[in-house]
Amino acid sequence: MRTRPAIAAAFLAGLLFSAPGCDSPQDTLQSLRKEVSAYATSPTDAAAAKIDEGFARLDGQMAKARAAGQTAEATSMGQERDALQAQYAAARMTASLLKAKEAAANVGEAFRKAGEAFGKALQNGAGGGE
Repeated sequence: MRTRPAIAAAFLAGLLFSAPGCDSPQDTLQSLRKEVSAYATSPTDAAAAKIDEGFARLDGQMAKARAAGQTAEATSMGQERDALQAQYAAARMTASLLKAKEAAANVGEAFRKAGEAFGKALQNGAGGGE
């Protein structure tokens, strides 16, 4: 019966080490790279929130590294973080421009339809008075 406690301990250890807070900075950076790349092709609010959480987690990991005296590692992580933030900012700008373009197209379409309706109303009004 000693196997049950051993299995339970192994299971709990697995949960502990797979918890999101236990990611290494390299895992966090790799995850951010994938998420930023995916956001660039398919921007969503959920993806943006996940990326923002990843940056916050990385900032915490960098602070821990600095506190542990690992300034070179923290500086390296900071440089990678800055590059990823620049890519993310570019992706967000592109997404915003695409949304603005779509909104302008929708407004243009609305004006076109309103113009057609106004033109028909004028024709009907002019034809009805003859």
